[in-house]
Amino acid sequence: MTRPPPVVVIGDLLLDVLAEVGGPLAHGTDTRAFISVRAGGSSANMAVWLARLGTETHFVGKVGQDVFGRSLAEELEREGVVPRLAVDPSAPTGKVVILVDDAGERTMITDRAASQQLRPEDLPEDLFTSNRHLHLSGYGFSHPDSRKTVIEALGQARESGMTVSVDPSSVAVLRNIGPERFLEWTAGADLLFPNLEEGQLLAGVDDPESIVETLCEKHSSVALKLGAEGAVFGGQDGRLVRLPAVSARVVDTTGAGDAFCAAFLASWLSDEAPATSLQRGLEQASRVVARIGGR
Repeated sequence: MTRPPPVVVIGDLLLDVLAEVGGPLAHGTDTRAFISVRAGGSSANMAVWLARLGTETHFVGKVGQDVFGRSLAEELEREGVVPRLAVDPSAPTGKVVILVDDAGERTMITDRAASQQLRPEDLPEDLFTSNRHLHLSGYGFSHPDSRKTVIEALGQARESGMTVSVDPSSVAVLRNIGPERFLEWTAGADLLFPNLEEGQLLAGVDDPESIVETLCEKHSSVALKLGAEGAVFGGQDGRLVRLPAVSARVVDTTGAGDAFCAAFLASWLSDEAPATSLQRGLEQASRVVARIGGR
């Protein structure tokens, strides 16, 4: 096992407001819940997990000129992530309200605010060097401003000789921008991290193994997240690896996919075998679902 190269993560840094609801929502009146406030954002969660796993991690994003933005930046530093944040004086820091039901499933209501205003001039040029890896979130493609930025980042990474991974992150985003456009923008990425629903939309097929084989026509390798059914990995050599999920008591699924991606990526960048990387990802995800919050 070799030491992984530094990873540059570009994406969303948000404030999560979690409401654990014990039963059905009572529409039009009060519903009792346990409410907590935490640092979040899919990309930021992944950056934190990478740092916790010992990978040098730089995070590029945008926050508002407010107390939430300053607090989230300080939290990244405490976790060992190097924050490279732009500050938008005209937009607040993004926030997400997450409703967690008694089965641990989550419903997210999102205001991305400043995070979707990330512009190409906000990209630190010194981070794009051949000895680093770039990771992007699909949320970056959801808004015209941040879309230009992540496409610019992909171009700079390719010119610099960086390896690249992409997590589609949201089937709603893929439907909105169009799966064909997403595949066109990300073609050639070294690693794609869809979940089953995202993979079905992107590949146009339902079977997990067929999804991986289809997506490998445009990406060098694919790690398909299957939730309670585990995960599948495949590359352009045609070989597939499928492993079952690690047993866990599910409390909250928020951030499980981010944790899987981080652990898989740290292992994969260290030249470990695909089966080992899958197992590390599944083990990390099982730890996250057993607790409240994405980190």
